[in-house]
Amino acid sequence: MGGKVKLSVLMVEDNIDHVDLCREHMPPEEFDLFIACNGAECLAAIKSRPYDVVLLDYFLPDTNGMDLLPRVREFQPNAFILFVSVLDDPDLSYQALRAGASDYMVKGFGYFRTLRDRIRESMEE
Repeated sequence: MGGKVKLSVLMVEDNIDHVDLCREHMPPEEFDLFIACNGAECLAAIKSRPYDVVLLDYFLPDTNGMDLLPRVREFQPNAFILFVSVLDDPDLSYQALRAGASDYMVKGFGYFRTLRDRIRESMEE
């Protein structure tokens, strides 16, 4: 593993294509990736075990990431919460960070290619 700690990651994402792209760029020797496809699955997952990282999407079929964020922070007080959205919105970014997100990332073209490094760099800070 080259001295890197394997991180447990909960990815809250309803778009299976995004999940697959992220999975390709998050090697299993570095990340244990768990998937929640909606808010209900996210809540069940965060209550069941600790995660090092929670990738929290804004748009979900049964809720949105802003509504979930305080609950995620409540059950995962030490997790690095990376709030992700297709919206490049400074107001949403600010609100997410104020509500407990550790970082905000826009799901622009190819964002999944930088996800691994973004998480690693943030965890080392």
